[in-house]
Amino acid sequence: MSNKPRHLNFTRRVVASYLLFGLAAVLCLIVGLPLLVRALVTSQTDVACINRLGRVNTAVLSAYSRHGEAALQPTVEKLRADGALLYCAVIDKNGRYLAHSTREQIGQVAPSHEIANQHWGEVICARYVDADQLAVREYRSPLVRQDEPVGEVCIAVLDNGIQSAIHAAAEFVPLAIIAPAVVIAAGAMRLQRLARPLAEVERQLRQAATTRDGHSLKFDAIRAGGALANGWNKLLTTRKEAPADNSLENRLHQVLDGFRNRKAEQILNGLPDGVGVTDAEGKITFANPALRALIGWKDHAIEGRQMSECLGLDATRKADQSLLASDALLRDVVAELGRSGDMSQGVLRVARYPLRVADSGLSGGHIWALRDVTQQKLADQMRNQFVYSATHELRTPLANIKAYAETLGRMTDLDVEKQKEFCNIINNEATRLARFIDDLLSISRMQAGSLALDRQPTDFERLLNETIEHVRPQMDQKGITFERALPEKIPDLKIDKDKITVTLVNLLGNAAKYTPAGGRVGLSLEVGGNQVHVHVEDSGYGIAVEELNKIFDKFFRSSDPRVQEETGSGLGLSLAHEVVRLHGGRLTVHSELDKGSKFTMSLPVG
Repeated sequence: MSNKPRHLNFTRRVVASYLLFGLAAVLCLIVGLPLLVRALVTSQTDVACINRLGRVNTAVLSAYSRHGEAALQPTVEKLRADGALLYCAVIDKNGRYLAHSTREQIGQVAPSHEIANQHWGEVICARYVDADQLAVREYRSPLVRQDEPVGEVCIAVLDNGIQSAIHAAAEFVPLAIIAPAVVIAAGAMRLQRLARPLAEVERQLRQAATTRDGHSLKFDAIRAGGALANGWNKLLTTRKEAPADNSLENRLHQVLDGFRNRKAEQILNGLPDGVGVTDAEGKITFANPALRALIGWKDHAIEGRQMSECLGLDATRKADQSLLASDALLRDVVAELGRSGDMSQGVLRVARYPLRVADSGLSGGHIWALRDVTQQKLADQMRNQFVYSATHELRTPLANIKAYAETLGRMTDLDVEKQKEFCNIINNEATRLARFIDDLLSISRMQAGSLALDRQPTDFERLLNETIEHVRPQMDQKGITFERALPEKIPDLKIDKDKITVTLVNLLGNAAKYTPAGGRVGLSLEVGGNQVHVHVEDSGYGIAVEELNKIFDKFFRSSDPRVQEETGSGLGLSLAHEVVRLHGGRLTVHSELDKGSKFTMSLPVG
């Protein structure tokens, strides 16, 4: 059997790759050179013909202006002869030859060539093959006299085609093809001579890789000269003289350990959670950027400082005692702290773990993990508030319905008016329950992104009047003065009538609900530009500044005791805000505590 290797050695691979890419370059040159020459010749021909067409246009216009149509025929014949053109002609506005260098064409309809049309401004070029099988280029430009179109000027030349381009390129073949091939061959020979030491190194390394006993392997020195061969021979000499020396292996281990440490540090620096390490004295030895940001530390020199100082821990606060207790240093501790000791600035979940070493012992240091859970806490708070509000919203109407239903069922001597009154109360409470459930379903659709609108042209003035009549009993019950300021002409809007009605009922109902008895509620409308602005203003409790940015959040209710006394789910304003947004409008609020609030709903017209 043959012992020849199944693959090419390094030198032959380099030379083969070099030749392959070189030949590919020559092939591309062979194919591309005629095309390049043709493109250049074509470009030059187009430029020359366009310039010639401009001169012909000027001459024809001059003759036509001085002597009229009678001067066109001798002019085109002269221009055709002087310019060595295939033909020259003038076409009138009806598409017929007004003058032609071939007199038989005068009065004939000028053919419309749609093959390979090109445009340069007002100049049009068409390529076609005539009856004699000649490739022709025809150029046309409009003939305009005193801003009035007279017709078109037309010239034609022969199209040389690809054969002339190849013929033109043939002169460059020896210089452009044979010379690069000679240079490539010379480079291959030189490259083979330079790569010979590398091929020998490859052979020896392959031999080392396929030999089981690496220590008994004998390397051969490279006989070729050069820095590479000398360096390899020196490495072999060092190996032979100190075969048991493992300093290189140790250095490799050190390099790998350093790489692992840098990689671990890069990973920790990329985490969104804060990670830090402290020593036995509680001083920070490492802190990633997320930890610095969470504790609000601007100074880069955080290493060496106490973690308790950076977190603002205080032994007097109960939440901080678990992290400061001496008996908790050997176990895992998790606590929730306020940013800089203040819960209103945000909530941090701090976890501390004892730092263990490889032999499972404790080093006295700790690993710290910090996470911002402010949004989670707010979500929990809003959920709890919603459960409380929903329970209240469901319990009150259900209790009323049950009480009046039991009364109707138990008392048989009630007069008809009382029975009607009880039935109306039951109906109102059932309607209240249905409205609350509808709000919950709308909020669910809003969260799922499936809250859709059914836009229809709507008489907006009528909608406002119906809404006012719907809310007026609530205002009359509290003796609230209602003021209405509507313009004489209100444009119709293309809106979802039901959802906008619910929005207006929520706004007016909230104004009446949170306005004390004897107060004032106003509804006004103004049309500005392409929008309608509806203002609902009251003299009620108002909204605190710190709560204004939360007023449209789902399930949010003000912490004002006066507001908490009123029934509500915290869904109305959130739903109203989403409905107005889906209509392409805006719902804004301006409020002052104990002075009242003003909600503005802006809707696009059209």
